Amino acid sequence: MLSQFKKLGLAIFNCAIIGAFSAQAQNDGPKVIAVLTKASWCPVCQANGPRFKKDIMPMVMSNKDVKMVAIDRTNAKTIEASKEMLGKVGVPLSFMDTHEATGMLYFLNAANKKVITSVSVANPNMQIEMVFKKALQLASED
Repeated sequence: MLSQFKKLGLAIFNCAIIGAFSAQAQNDGPKVIAVLTKASWCPVCQANGPRFKKDIMPMVMSNKDVKMVAIDRTNAKTIEASKEMLGKVGVPLSFMDTHEATGMLYFLNAANKKVITSVSVANPNMQIEMVFKKALQLASED
């Protein structure tokens, strides 16, 4: 009889530990989803793409609180691939319909998928970095 109580206690303990780790894992997920809208035919993207890739993308992608995806509007094939990427991070496909501009970086709250803020990739690095930090701050407050 005592061994059954020990087994039950151990099972409850294990469930509590697993639950705690699950809750922690959910809290460790990204706070912000950064969505870059681009296209090969976009003049803003062409002019700022190399600088963005060199200076901004590493900052965004190395932050554990951020998940970055791109909407590539170059052609039908890239648009379909972009829809798949949005789906993987839980961003509704309607986002593509309401945010058609290219050369933009949108910051979404990862929990509710609402836009926190946005910035054009044509802006100076310092301004993009300030908007990025503000998005992280606002997402952390929610």
